Amino acid sequence: MSESTEAPRLWIKSYQATDRDPITRRFCRSTGLSTPAAVGTLHMLWWWVLDWAQDGDISKYQDIDIADAVSFDGEPQVLMRALVDAGYVIETQAGREIANWFKIGGQIIESKKQDAERKREAREKKRLKKEGLSDVQEKSVGHPLDSPGTSEGVPTDVRSIDKDLDIDIDIDLELNKDLKIYGDADQNQEQNQKSRPTVEKSAAPDESEKPGKPGKKGSKGRKKPEYAADSLYFRMATGFKERLDKLAKSEGVETLVPRANLQSWADDFRKLVELDKQSDIQQIADVMDWVVKDSFWKRNVLSGETFREKYPKLLLAMKESKKTATGNKGSGGGGRYGHQKEEIPIVQDDGKAGTPTTSEFDAMMQRAAEIKAEKIRAREAAGR
Repeated sequence: MSESTEAPRLWIKSYQATDRDPITRRFCRSTGLSTPAAVGTLHMLWWWVLDWAQDGDISKYQDIDIADAVSFDGEPQVLMRALVDAGYVIETQAGREIANWFKIGGQIIESKKQDAERKREAREKKRLKKEGLSDVQEKSVGHPLDSPGTSEGVPTDVRSIDKDLDIDIDIDLELNKDLKIYGDADQNQEQNQKSRPTVEKSAAPDESEKPGKPGKKGSKGRKKPEYAADSLYFRMATGFKERLDKLAKSEGVETLVPRANLQSWADDFRKLVELDKQSDIQQIADVMDWVVKDSFWKRNVLSGETFREKYPKLLLAMKESKKTATGNKGSGGGGRYGHQKEEIPIVQDDGKAGTPTTSEFDAMMQRAAEIKAEKIRAREAAGR
């Protein structure tokens, strides 16, 4: 009897403070789940997405599908609304997606695809070697025979291969350094880098290849710039963070962005101004003020990176909302563009105030009779 083969296991990143994170506490309050149950529910959701929505987009699934995936006993709509309010699911114009999915599970999927491609290439090389179709370099251990009509007996195609190899190694070094800076380099990439052949350069590196000064980018190393506390972009980052903190207090929570990196946010605002050509600083500040008040966007824009990414949509939405508000004020006859109407106070009558006495009533009736008699005499006089 043959032994059963176990299916390959995939791993996701798990934030070690998930149980103590304020947004998890908010998720517990919204769903009524205990902290251990909430943490388990979140991990079951991420595992399920790893199998059925590998790009993190869950738009095609209904609330009941998500509730069934995590074995939630309550109302599916309550679960989904709690995930959105806590920030674990992001609502976009196109649908819904898992927040920070690439860091949680997306890297695993990408690494799996790269590993499958490497295995495919290895099988192809093995097949070619078995069929005797290996290239001349493998047969002569990297030293092909002299070829007439070429410089120093080295074929032109061999030179291009060496050049491409050199370029590939430089690109890999760049990528590996970037990944280390952001803490996303995995062990497989480091091992592959060690196993790759190295090409020694006799010439000294030029100035552009030397490590840059702190706070500047070099062609290699790519360290993010550091911004002074009084710089424009750092003040923009702190200004947006203060607006989010005020929003958190109004919602009754301690903070909405417990792990905010203001240096990273400042760099996002620099890119917004310099790369995206959004140079109107006052307009950016107006969008900051508006976004924390809008019922939809205040739940979905909680970082400098997202603010930059969604800025064109935020700007258009803000302008549209102001047009709508101005139109409503003008059509009602009041407000900024209409005429102010005089306010008439309304007095409640209790049935007692202003009621005449018997003598006052008799006097009013007598006066009414006199007025009527005077009108009759006036008409008679006019008819003569």
